[in-house]
Amino acid sequence: MSSAAGEPRDPRPSSTNARPYTIICWGELLWDLFPDGPRLGGAAANVAYHVAQLGDRARLVSRVGHDELGARALSALQAASVDVELVQRDTDCTTGTVRVELSDGEPRFTIATQAAWDRIAWSDALESAVGAADAVVYGTLAQRTPLGTEVLARALERTRPGAIRVCDLNVRLPFATPDSVERAVSWATAVKLNEHEAALIAKLFGASDPIEWLLRRGVELVALTLGAQGSVLYSRDTRLEHRGFEASGGDRVGAGDAFSAVIARELVRRTPLGELVERANRYASFVASQNGAMPEVSAALREWMMAKDP
Repeated sequence: MSSAAGEPRDPRPSSTNARPYTIICWGELLWDLFPDGPRLGGAAANVAYHVAQLGDRARLVSRVGHDELGARALSALQAASVDVELVQRDTDCTTGTVRVELSDGEPRFTIATQAAWDRIAWSDALESAVGAADAVVYGTLAQRTPLGTEVLARALERTRPGAIRVCDLNVRLPFATPDSVERAVSWATAVKLNEHEAALIAKLFGASDPIEWLLRRGVELVALTLGAQGSVLYSRDTRLEHRGFEASGGDRVGAGDAFSAVIARELVRRTPLGELVERANRYASFVASQNGAMPEVSAALREWMMAKDP
């Protein structure tokens, strides 16, 4: 790991909260349809799963249909200790699905339209939850409709002072538009993106340096993931690079969401950024080495991740 001279300017407010922290994960709850059968997924659900596995209170905000897939999703997440009280039920739209194909070891996604998670509705319960949360993790896909954009904006405007807002861009064409990306970024304390998404930002906004473009918009921390090559953290005055860990044998689905989960849980703990990037890479590499986005987490890895928690 290498670093620029001097200590990074820490974007995180001080916190006196005791563990566990409450992290809201906002967006997609769906089923990934692999050639060998369906697996539970969706970026927000994946993040919530990993937050819960690492000992915090993960509150998922999403919406499912009144159908078998919706019931199965809620049951599975409850069994994994995810709080699903804020997951709404929809009588008109079905639970979301995504067809997944693997090409050269990388997943390719075909996302169904008109899914229940596009229709998250504002409620008193949501207002209370976001006002009490220590962090909110969200992306751009849940903003592919005007309703999705309006409700998420309302939620982020009502987060408490000092709450961390992590935007995992999860840019999926044709759903990502310049407006949706710029709105998502404007609310964020931290942004996570991969190389493909960085290239898309450069193209969408004519930005020669997409990292600098993000930092100029008020983002305090940018995490650029590089697949098997690790990741780089950027703030206004620092660059921290990590070469990653060996990850073979898995389908790599959900590794980026696992990385985002660790960013959120470590930012609320004020973990030093060098340690944060070490933990995020180690945990994401484990997920990349497994099949599916919600693999069983070993006790040894969980203990290592939580060993230095305050």
